[in-house]
Amino acid sequence: MVTGMLEPTLNTFDERIVGADRGGQAWCQTDHVDLTGLLSRPQLRPGEARLPWDDEEFSTRMLTEHLDDRHDMASRRGSLIDRHVAWLSTLAPHGHRVLDLGCGPGLYLERFGRAGWEGVGVDVSPAAIGHATRRASILGIGCTYVQGDLRNTRVARPFDLVLCVFGELNTFPIEDVRDVLDVASGAVSRDGRIVIEVSTRAGVADKAGRPVSWYAAAGGLFADGPHVVLRESGWFEDDQATVERWWIMDEFTTSPRMFGSTTWFHYQLAEAIHEAGLVIDGRFGEPTGAAASGEGDFETLVLRRS
Repeated sequence: MVTGMLEPTLNTFDERIVGADRGGQAWCQTDHVDLTGLLSRPQLRPGEARLPWDDEEFSTRMLTEHLDDRHDMASRRGSLIDRHVAWLSTLAPHGHRVLDLGCGPGLYLERFGRAGWEGVGVDVSPAAIGHATRRASILGIGCTYVQGDLRNTRVARPFDLVLCVFGELNTFPIEDVRDVLDVASGAVSRDGRIVIEVSTRAGVADKAGRPVSWYAAAGGLFADGPHVVLRESGWFEDDQATVERWWIMDEFTTSPRMFGSTTWFHYQLAEAIHEAGLVIDGRFGEPTGAAASGEGDFETLVLRRS
């Protein structure tokens, strides 16, 4: 079943995009946009595209979203990360080494570093890794960062705590999740803990339940200047996945550009954990130690080596 498909009715239109300020009015204009490709686009398909996390320009725009403490769209607000780190630290009370897989700009590791932990962060985003590295140097904390794919980037030394939070695993199909769990299992110490925060089925399906929408922006994740974003999504029952597309039109556009992403609910996760030589040591809601309600968007699993 697929829901939420866009249904454009025009092949072309003159585009007027809200954005740059001119004479008290926010506006810009393009001459012509051809929507033929949008009308003839293929059906949504799980795994059809990933956001270009490793692209320099995209990652720079994403970094801006990570560091915007007004919302939780890319990273959590700082006050919530404080609470997460306070609880996560209790899982390894005698620990002092932490690995963050999908670390983004190092917001979690920076807090661990301030508390005296040594940290290593892995992320594919060049802008995020650059920012985190600069911050660690400025603060003089024992955190280092590696630009790499968390599915296959291995760090040699054992860690007392290994993290992969905020639904990062759900952006991968289950076969890739097995690779990440294998990396985590190989990195954690014998008495250490692995913490994965995954999206619940309700959290994944909710993305498909959002209405078809469009908005205009002066700049943002998908473009530096004024642009219009059209969003469509669909839920795929057989795959237990939501597929999202964002079609972007800006002042330089002759045809819309597409960004896409799939979010999977991993009903096979328990099996993958077992195959990685791990067992579930605890089950919580968000990583604050609160009990899992079964109704939230995320669930936190604490794992240890079997």
